[in-house]
Parts: sequence; C-alpha cells; structure tokens
Amino acid sequence: MADPRTSGTSFRERHPQLGQIAPVALFGVLIASAVLVLMYNTAQKVTEKSQVANAADAAAYSGAVWTARHLNFMAYTNRAMVANHAAVGHLVSYVSWIRYIHESIQHVDRITRYIPYVGQYVSTVEEVAEEVREITEQGAQVLVPAIDGWNTHFRAAQVEVQASLALNNLNDLMEQTARRWDPDVRINDRDAIGAMPDALRRVIEAQVLMQLVNVPTFVERYTASNDSGAVNQLITTSFAANADLRRWISGERGWRENLVAAQIRKQGSTSTSQSEDGADWQARDQLQYRTLGVFGWRSWRRVGDRVSTARASEFDSDYQGVPSYYNVAGRPSAAVLSIGALATKEQSRVATHDKFGLATNESPLAVAAMAEVSFRRPTGSAFAALGSNRREHANLFNPFWDARLVPIESGIGL
Repeated sequence: MADPRTSGTSFRERHPQLGQIAPVALFGVLIASAVLVLMYNTAQKVTEKSQVANAADAAAYSGAVWTARHLNFMAYTNRAMVANHAAVGHLVSYVSWIRYIHESIQHVDRITRYIPYVGQYVSTVEEVAEEVREITEQGAQVLVPAIDGWNTHFRAAQVEVQASLALNNLNDLMEQTARRWDPDVRINDRDAIGAMPDALRRVIEAQVLMQLVNVPTFVERYTASNDSGAVNQLITTSFAANADLRRWISGERGWRENLVAAQIRKQGSTSTSQSEDGADWQARDQLQYRTLGVFGWRSWRRVGDRVSTARASEFDSDYQGVPSYYNVAGRPSAAVLSIGALATKEQSRVATHDKFGLATNESPLAVAAMAEVSFRRPTGSAFAALGSNRREHANLFNPFWDARLVPIESGIGL
C-alpha cells in the first residue's frame, strides 16, 4: 500500500539538495582538468628544457673539441716541418762526414799506394768509400727535394685548416650535434635571438659576433722574419733534447787524440740559416794533425786537399726549410678560446595542450652553454717545452690543446 506521505511527489521534490551539488562537482572537474593540463604542460617544458640544455652542452663541447683538434693538427704539422728540416740537416751532415771519410782515405792512399800489401788494402777501402759517397750523394739529390716538397704540402694543409676555422663550419658542426638530441633545436639562431628581450638580445648577439671573429683570428701566419726567432728556438730546443741531433748538428762531432810526438783532431759542425725566402744547411768536416818540433808544437795541417763540405742548396737550389707556419696570434701567453652555444626551441614545437586558455609562450625555450679551448701541458711529456718548463706558454708547436665545458659565469657573454 502506498505511503500517503509520498504519494503525488517527484524524486527531485523529495531531494532538492542533489541538484545543488552538480554545479560544484562540475566546477571541481574543470579545476582538476586545468591543473592536470598545467602539470602536463609544465612537465613537458621541463623535459624539453632538459633536452635543450643537453643539446647546448653537446654543441658547445663538440665545437670546442673540433677547434682543439684543428689547433693540434697545426701543432703536429709544425713539428713535422721542423722534424723534416732537422732531418735534412742530419742528412747534409752525413754527406759531409762521408766526403771527409773518402777524402781522408784518398789522401792516405796516395801515400801508401807504393807500400806492398798496405797500399792494396788502402786502395780497396778507398774504392768502397767512393761507392758509399756516390750512393749517399745520389740519395741526397732525391731526399732533400722530396722532404722539402713534403713540407710544402704541410704548409698548404695549414692554410686549409685556417680557412676552415674562418668559415661557418664551427656553427654548422654545433648545429648538427644539437639536432642529434632534438631535430627542432637551433644553435645561435638569429631569428630566435631576435625574439628575446632587448637587453639579453644585445649581449648574446655581441657574444656570437665576437665568436665569429675570435675563432679564425686566434691563429696567425708567421714567417722567419717576424716570429721573433720562435721557429729557430724550437729547432735549437729539439736538438738539445736529442743527444744524436745535438752531436751531429748543433754540437761538435769531433774527437782528438794525443800521441807522444803528434796530435790528431777531427773537426765537424753544421749550421743553418732560415729566412722567409728560403733556408740552407752548411756542414763541414776535416781531419788535422800536428807534430812536436824542437821549439814546440807546429801548426795544424789538414789531411786531404780541402775541407769536406755539404749544403742543402747543393741538392735543392730552392730549399725552403720552414719559411712560414701558423702559431697563436699575439705575444706568447696562456691563451684561452671561448666557444658559446645558445640552444633554442620554439614553444610551438613543445607537445603541450592549449586548453582552458593555457596558451604557450611565444618566447622560445633557450639554454646557453660555454666551453673553452686551452693549452695544458701534461706532466712528464717528452715534447720539448717552449718558454718556462714549469708553465709552457700557449703555442702551436706542441699538440696540447684540450676542450672542456665551463660554467657560464666564468665565460664571456652567454
């Protein structure tokens, strides 16, 4: 039987409070949805910002490594040219020494040719010495021009490397590296920089422009006439670090014997001259003796008709040596080259929701990174040092250029 208290009334009339809760619940759903969208957008931007930061670090570091490798290549080619130049000096010294041996034996042969057995033996030795001399001279006729031609290729390679630094290759490399992290990332992009606030835009534009100028002008071409003796210092230092080179070239490759009534001495030395127009090596060797007379030692007399000599220009009339090379521009110092990368990504490329009026910001995501290229000599290196042994100044003769990321605060601009 129906309840008389409820007959004739609807459910809404019996529960009027239920209709009032629905708008509140709907508003709560909207707020929760907006919060979820906001959290999602924030998480996406944080993730994208991290990706852009990684791309900026990778771009700056790869650019610094690329630059350091170019500088080390120049250092290796400089050392190769100096080593080749020293090899020619060694060869010229050897030719002079072989000529001295042959001419000394010739002199002895003229004296002993009429002595039985002894004369025949000395004549045989003289013939062997003559053969060795001819082979050595023929080899020098080929090797000296070949080595000098090799150095010409090294100088051409250095010009190409310097041109590579002068072009936009550095920025292209950093761009390619960044796009491996995210195809939408741009490095030092003019449009993105132009969309930034004026104060920040001017600072970043100045840094990018400075970088475009500093990288190619960090190195400079020098010649033997305007390098303040740097290449000659390196040659001298290299000789001092090698006992064989020191004895054969920069030192006195001689000896002396004191007998009862006679003295014999061997003299030999090699010198070099270098200018921007060319170079030469001059070597001389001779054997001398003197005897003891009634009133003391007589004057030194030479064994042979003349002093044995050899020159690099004898085998290559256009011998160049090391007439030019590249080195760090300016006076020797602890030079450091800064490489900056501003990685940007358009907000429209970030996967966010634009619901509930949460539109994306028009300013791009931007993260800056800084790397530096510096000269750091490793401990215990066998390479001859330039400058102070405790702290070698930056140069392009020793391949000790290294790259590292540095905090923005310690860099310039970005």
